[in-house]
Amino acid sequence: MNIPRLSKTAAAALILFSGIACAQQSISDEQKQAALERLQGADANKDGFIDKTEAEAKLPRVAKNFDKLDSNRDGRLSPEEFRAMASKFASRSR
Repeated sequence: MNIPRLSKTAAAALILFSGIACAQQSISDEQKQAALERLQGADANKDGFIDKTEAEAKLPRVAKNFDKLDSNRDGRLSPEEFRAMASKFASRSR
């Protein structure tokens, strides 16, 4: 079974969402890598998604807004939902 992994785009979305780089229009490769590592570290069961329990344990700002971010209401955040979040925040900062 091919399990999707959190992409650098998803990592960038987390950075934008968590306030680490909300004011920045672009983020460095180092910031993307650090966020990717945080997301992968939060994915305790390594299924490529972040569920609410994983978010509560490692990503409190994501957990606080989990229900808003979980657009398809499946109880987990996919890389696509993170990308959508990044697009939303990027459009707000322009």
